[in-house]
Amino acid sequence: MQFSQNITDNKATITLEGEIDLEKTEELREQAMQCLDNNQELEFGMSKVEYIDSSTVSVMIELHQKAEEDSKLFTINNPSEQVSSVLKMAKLFEFFKIT
Repeated sequence: MQFSQNITDNKATITLEGEIDLEKTEELREQAMQCLDNNQELEFGMSKVEYIDSSTVSVMIELHQKAEEDSKLFTINNPSEQVSSVLKMAKLFEFFKIT
């Protein structure tokens, strides 16, 4: 997994690439939570993500719930076919705001 972060106008964007699995989700979770704490919006750019597992989905659900509790926004931008497939199989594609 590789990721880069950009913050503009109180919106944090984390652009993700590669495979995101249990080994990498804690690092992603910590970074994403910090971004959400310090901004009104957090966006995951996921067009270059090749693989996610249930631990990644769990982090995304946690971020979505925290954003709602704090009256903030968590979005997924341009998910890859692999990400979309996992979210649809888990019946979560409609749960998240996907742009």
